[in-house]
Amino acid sequence: MLNDHEIQSLIGETKPVSALAVKDIRPILKKGRQYKEYDLPLTSSNGNRFQVRIRVNDNNPFDFSVILMYQEPQSKYWYILRRYNGKNHTHKNKIEKEKIRGYHIHKATERYQLRGYNIDGYAEEAFTYSNWHDALSVMLGDCNIKIEGKTIYDY
Repeated sequence: MLNDHEIQSLIGETKPVSALAVKDIRPILKKGRQYKEYDLPLTSSNGNRFQVRIRVNDNNPFDFSVILMYQEPQSKYWYILRRYNGKNHTHKNKIEKEKIRGYHIHKATERYQLRGYNIDGYAEEAFTYSNWHDALSVMLGDCNIKIEGKTIYDY
């Protein structure tokens, strides 16, 4: 289990990525699925392992997730720290008993874990993106993922 301080610390760690790696993101259709996926591995300045996973429904552009995951050292377990979702479904925050019908950002919390829910069960409505590309841009800023070298606009 991660506590709230650990979660915020992990999100705040600088996670460098090359501009070329970001520019080359192209989700690929998985065999037998209707989702395209792309995984971008990251290592923070503190040596922690992270991964950005992008999942996009091939038939519905509003059905997407842009996910920041953290891998615990000496473990195969991945924690979802943030998940930027499309507006294809209604999300319900189980503790607060509130519904979100639009774009929303899932945030890892200690309180959801303590109640036996998924670490990222809590979400907040989002007004800063309307597609997976913009959700990725928002995540880069929110989660301290720093593009190094040329910007993606230089290519």
